[in-house]
Amino acid sequence: MVLRTGSQTAPVEEVIAVSSSVPPPPADPPTPLLGLRRKPGRLALAVFRMPLRAYRHDAGWLLGHTFLLLVHTGRKTGQPHSMVAMVLRYNGSTREAVICSAWGPDADWVRNLRAGPAVRVQLGQESFTPQHRFLSEDESFEVVVQFRRKHPWRLRLISALLGWGDLRDDDTAREFTCTHPFVALLPAAVPST
Repeated sequence: MVLRTGSQTAPVEEVIAVSSSVPPPPADPPTPLLGLRRKPGRLALAVFRMPLRAYRHDAGWLLGHTFLLLVHTGRKTGQPHSMVAMVLRYNGSTREAVICSAWGPDADWVRNLRAGPAVRVQLGQESFTPQHRFLSEDESFEVVVQFRRKHPWRLRLISALLGWGDLRDDDTAREFTCTHPFVALLPAAVPST
C-alpha cells in the first residue's frame, strides 16, 4: 500500500493483529497482614524489637518464658550481636528453650550459630551460657503441634502477620518446619574440677 502526500510517496506498513489465547499472569499470593513478607519491614522490626528493648532496659523479667534474648558472635566480624525470639517450648526441669527462625535458614543468627556457639541467653530473670542444637524436622513438627495446642491464638496471629499460611494444618506445618530452622538452647554443662 502506498500513501501519496503531495509530490512524495511514502510507504505505509499494514499491521495485522493476531489474537491468541495467552494465559493470564499468575496471581500474586495474598499479601500478609500489614504487608509483611519474607524479610522484615520497618513496622515488623519495630514491633519485634520491643522485647529486645525490654531486655536492654533490665525489664526482661516482665517477659517471663515468652521471649528470650540470644547473644551470638558474628561469623565474619567476631562481634557480639543480640536478637530476641519467641520461645515455642520451654522445659522447666531441663531449662531447655526452643526457638525458630521466623525469616528462614538465611537469618544471620542461624548462620552464626552454625559457625560457632552462642555466647549468652537471657530468659526472663535467668541468664546463662548456652549450648545449642538444631532440631530435626520431626522434632520441629512436634514443637509446632505442641505450640498450636497450647497457644492457638498466638499461632494464628503470628502466622497472619508473617504470611506463613495456616499452621493449624499438618501439611502446612510440616512444610514450614522444612524451611524454618528450630534451635534448642539450654544451659551448658559446667565441667566439674
